[in-house]
Amino acid sequence: MTSTLSRPTPATEHASSPRRPAPSADPWHWAVTGASLLAVLAAATSLNGVVEPWTWLGPVVRTLVPVLLAMALTRALRLNGVLGALVGVLALVGALTAQFFTRQSILGIVPGPGTSLELRRLLAEAEETVVSQVAPVLPGPGIFLTTCAALGLIAIIVDLFAATMRMPAASGLGLLIVLVAPAIVKPDGIGMFAFVATALAYLLLLAMAQWRENRLASSGVRASSEFAGRSAIIGSAALAVAVILPLFVPGFNSGAFPQGARLNVWGNATGLNPAVTLGNDLRNPTGFGRIAYATNSDTPLYLRAVTLEDFSGRRWEPDQRLDDREQGVAEIGAEDGAPQTAPAGSTVFTRVTTQSYASPWLLAPYAPVGITNLSGTWAWDPANLSVLATDGGSTARQEYLVQSTSAELTREGLGAIGPSDYDDVSEVFKELPEDTPEIVRTRTDDVTGEFVNPYDKALAIQSYLRGPEFTYSVEAPVDGGYDGSGVDVMARFLESKSGYCVHYAGTMAVMARAAGIPSRMAIGYTPGSPTGNTSEGPGGTELREFVVDSRNAHSWPELYFEGVGWVQFEPTPSRGVVPTYAQQSSSPVGPRADDGDTLNPGAIPDANGQTSPATEPPSTGGSTQSTGPQNHALSGAGFLAVVGITLLALFPLFLRIARTKVRRQSVVENVEGGSHGAATAAWAETTEIAGDLGYPLNPTDTPRTFAERLATNASLRGEPATSLSRLKTAYEHEEYSNHGLGSRTGESTGAQPPAVLVRPAAALRWADVDAVTRALRHGSSWSTRLKARLFPQSLLNRFRDSSRR
Repeated sequence: MTSTLSRPTPATEHASSPRRPAPSADPWHWAVTGASLLAVLAAATSLNGVVEPWTWLGPVVRTLVPVLLAMALTRALRLNGVLGALVGVLALVGALTAQFFTRQSILGIVPGPGTSLELRRLLAEAEETVVSQVAPVLPGPGIFLTTCAALGLIAIIVDLFAATMRMPAASGLGLLIVLVAPAIVKPDGIGMFAFVATALAYLLLLAMAQWRENRLASSGVRASSEFAGRSAIIGSAALAVAVILPLFVPGFNSGAFPQGARLNVWGNATGLNPAVTLGNDLRNPTGFGRIAYATNSDTPLYLRAVTLEDFSGRRWEPDQRLDDREQGVAEIGAEDGAPQTAPAGSTVFTRVTTQSYASPWLLAPYAPVGITNLSGTWAWDPANLSVLATDGGSTARQEYLVQSTSAELTREGLGAIGPSDYDDVSEVFKELPEDTPEIVRTRTDDVTGEFVNPYDKALAIQSYLRGPEFTYSVEAPVDGGYDGSGVDVMARFLESKSGYCVHYAGTMAVMARAAGIPSRMAIGYTPGSPTGNTSEGPGGTELREFVVDSRNAHSWPELYFEGVGWVQFEPTPSRGVVPTYAQQSSSPVGPRADDGDTLNPGAIPDANGQTSPATEPPSTGGSTQSTGPQNHALSGAGFLAVVGITLLALFPLFLRIARTKVRRQSVVENVEGGSHGAATAAWAETTEIAGDLGYPLNPTDTPRTFAERLATNASLRGEPATSLSRLKTAYEHEEYSNHGLGSRTGESTGAQPPAVLVRPAAALRWADVDAVTRALRHGSSWSTRLKARLFPQSLLNRFRDSSRR
């Protein structure tokens, strides 16, 4: 009885068929583009909480739709894929121009004269928003521009992978990029809604791509199969990251995505950023941004960067007041409202070494009178003596000397100051918003109503906030939804009575204004920890060295007293040092006369029975001597994370190398032992390598048709062509012998000995596979070779022997 071969050669097969046909204008390509749009928008929902929720949606939709529509049209016209990407970029430029540069545009979509100047202005506005606001920020045109531009570029990448390159599984990398920024900024990660929405949209994209491939297959075009397998591999890698990464990076302990607020992705080159709440720094268990300073001050020294005085609006932010600043900081004049006859004080010299700390606001003890050895252009503000870089510079890698004055304040002197109208103080330091919650005013009356003098009222507010009713917590505001600043936040804090320095300082400043005392909130660092090192300062003075990092980030209130100026207080329990003049052992009147000893448990009584503040205890998380390695670009934990992610990215390469090694060993052993399977293993490796390099094996191919097409398209000549012929012949004999077939003519071989059929395999050598592989790689571009190494398609479209089908 005559048998036939299991793989007939299609009549329509041509040896010169192309490697990969251009995408057709099938409607399913439009469906894939639509799914790409939904996927990017779903990932963008994670921006809720970085900016005000849903404010980004309109501008982003108006950007993404024309970009993806333009790319889809290029595919409908069957233009080159590279041209399609270029059209997408041009469409992105046009969409951004139409939205943000209308006045500078030509015909509404082409950038015209003045566009570059407006672009710089909007980018500067975005930078100022990032530097001066807390998340979620109130977005302006600058933030919208950067957001739309970033999402537009990511949409181009996603659409390229999903529709043009027909690799939809890899488009998930673009969606992951969208999620990174919210994961870093938002304390609780991207959130479950955004995570689920992005995952579902990604699965929809894979489904649309699979249906598109099925349509291509039904029309005679080879479809790239097994998208489910690709998504399973990417999903497994993502799961591995979620499981392995927490073992190396501290703080990844909750949320649908790692808690980005606790991960310093870019290393330690960061500064005190009022845009991200101080809680983000305080919640970081390792500390970063190490700063060293040496001073001759006899009292614990706070380093101040900036003050917040405008308490209106939903977000408190520093006012740069660029028009009012005085250029040059070698000599700093008197502060507005400073008394003509200042209290007696001492001169303090402080040498600050910023190392990796980077901020446009300069750290300096209050009140600075001169700063030297600074690089860049700096200006000081007469309203609050803050120092700001006006040339776009920062404090990074600076070592400068600050001369400041420290007033010698006493309880008796401050207590003798009576009520005042504070005519010398700007209204911005006295005003409360009209919508200030009632709890702020009533609680202030309850606490200070029995006192008359401003000093007694200030002590009463400080004592109240440091009392047993309040607890220090960096987590409670996040859990309670009142993290950040603003009078509404302070009202929530008065209700919950749990928060950190921002809430204590802001609440005391607000309550002080409600009590009639001008106030502002300072941001900077607590005194830190001594290193034991000393250095010589101006005039031979001895300077003692201290260190601080992000764990010392702090805020405190400054209150204004007539004839004295601005005075620092410390309402935050367990943080900083309460000044001697603010330690209350008795009160003129009122029921809180015996609460003073709890204000500073670390106070040490001197010989006269007075108390002096103890040095601030070292920050938790290790001694300061071990913070030196934090000067590297990445911490140890961050380095391990990078290594782990790199290994995951190289996992396909390692898996492909391992498969090749197993097959090589199988060929050697089976050929030497005369066993079955050597030719199949060698042929499988050859076809998979060819597929990785752009010469895929079609489902209808026979070994002969595939070998002929491969030799033609890859221009195989000489030894590689001979090796390919040997591999093909050995595989044909080995495969057909298993089916009881002896020749391609259909002759019966039921009585023919198997040994005769497998004789060609005896001459098989792995060197034939190597010869074909070298020739294919030599004829391929470097990008194709790189893709074949790092993203081998053969891991997903694995060779399957027809005998097993």
